[in-house]
Amino acid sequence: MTPIAERDVLPAPEDAARRQAELADALTVLGPSVTGPRRAIVEAMLASNRLRTPEDLLREARRADAAISLATVYRTLDRLHIAGRVKRATLSSGAVGYAYCGTGHHEHAICLSCGQLRPLSPCLISGAPAVGGFAVTTHVLDFYGLCERCAGEAAGADAPGAAAGSGSSGDAPLPEPVGASQG
Repeated sequence: MTPIAERDVLPAPEDAARRQAELADALTVLGPSVTGPRRAIVEAMLASNRLRTPEDLLREARRADAAISLATVYRTLDRLHIAGRVKRATLSSGAVGYAYCGTGHHEHAICLSCGQLRPLSPCLISGAPAVGGFAVTTHVLDFYGLCERCAGEAAGADAPGAAAGSGSSGDAPLPEPVGASQG
């Protein structure tokens, strides 16, 4: 059995402050079009530092406002993505996961099991790489693997006598990504 870390039970005060700052930033990006439904969508996204499908965000946001539509979720995600605040990763199933990633360029480590998104900062590539005759203006570099918790659960599942499927986080596992993610 995996011990429950304190960070899994209650968010650290710095996490709560960071989420409040991210909420304020996202609402500023959305500008005068901030409505109750859009706020609920952003709050649902900020509640988890994991890739979430638009359908997942819709389900969560509907707890605050049952009238939210999937179209509103997509429009909100599009506005945040254009502003550079949302990470978007295409998975092998064809599903697209989204997570709020704030400002500033950085890479990500993404857990293939639970979808946790961990920012890697500063950027691991300094300057624009030389690509014969190609003017590079930006890049996307993400790392896929297992977070510490999922790696531990996988190791425990491989142990003799381990129960199959134990230790599930309740989130559906995400399939492996296809090629490079988009972001």
